[in-house]
Amino acid sequence: MRLAGKVAIVTGAGAGIGRGCAETFAREGAQVVVSNRSIENGESVASTIRESGGEATFVHCDVSVPEQVEVLVAATLERYGRLDVLVSNAGIGRGPGDGPTHECTLEAWDTVMQINLRGTFLACKYAIPALLQTRGGSIVTMSSVLGLVGSQGLFDTHAYMTTKAGIIGLTRTIAAHYARDGLRANCLAPGLIDTGMATRTKSDDRLLDQLRSWQPLGPVGAVQDVADAAVYLASDESGFVTGVVLPVDGGWTVQ
Repeated sequence: MRLAGKVAIVTGAGAGIGRGCAETFAREGAQVVVSNRSIENGESVASTIRESGGEATFVHCDVSVPEQVEVLVAATLERYGRLDVLVSNAGIGRGPGDGPTHECTLEAWDTVMQINLRGTFLACKYAIPALLQTRGGSIVTMSSVLGLVGSQGLFDTHAYMTTKAGIIGLTRTIAAHYARDGLRANCLAPGLIDTGMATRTKSDDRLLDQLRSWQPLGPVGAVQDVADAAVYLASDESGFVTGVVLPVDGGWTVQ
């Protein structure tokens, strides 16, 4: 119960890593606000947590819309009276039109920036005032190993990769600025994890062969690997840790 007594918002909690974080946080004793753009998925996760004996509530939110993010934080405070942790996880992967810089469309660039980078900014912007009130709040953002390394011609998602690098910069800037106020901010950088976003890669033998080299601990990681890392960064166990970019990448970034 490493998160007992803490209130946590998890954005993009309807599936994949976000769902894993929400369910794991609840098992560790947190009161979890499940935030998601899909009402059906979000309500399903919150219901599953409650059926398992945890505490969760669902708040519909599109993180690219400022008013909705404001409502998300306000609803959290109204229900639980405080906010201790923000897991800013909501984002999209490669969409139509993303690719190498010279081929990436303006529409694809703007769409990915709007959701991934702007969404992370808005979640932090509106959560920080509430987190500062707890004097010990924690922000965990979700970047990617592709925010740290080049694509080498196989993962040509330059808009996506740029947003993930931007999330790292934003997180470290927040960590430095608010440290004296007792607020910590850290970033996770997963490699290829077994979620819906990995479907295309897992079906491509050429990519899997390359990933066996890039991720020597295994070509595909588990959602639980990332969720467990998020628990550590959200908990008091990491009370002297801020501004860290923690790869959960099977060894990708040490190659």
